[in-house]
Amino acid sequence: MNQVKLLNIEYLRLNRGIETYELSLKDEREICYVYNFEDKYYRYFRTLKSLTNYLKDRIEPKVKFKIREELDDFLLYKNIVPIEEINKVFIVDKV
Repeated sequence: MNQVKLLNIEYLRLNRGIETYELSLKDEREICYVYNFEDKYYRYFRTLKSLTNYLKDRIEPKVKFKIREELDDFLLYKNIVPIEEINKVFIVDKV
């Protein structure tokens, strides 16, 4: 089971915010983002780029929830993508 640590909440408007989490399991860490819309809808983003794409162009993420407990369970049990692996994707994309 992952350890889930809330790092920050950035409010865009009343009842709309971006939650930044650190997920860790043993030596692996992942930073991820959740767009919280009025505590009714939760959208998970693995990268800041995907979150920006959603906010700018409304490109829907593949992972979204309507129940907070389902989001919490997802964060606790998802496979962690180490930060180094995410950075490799960005380096390859730029080439």
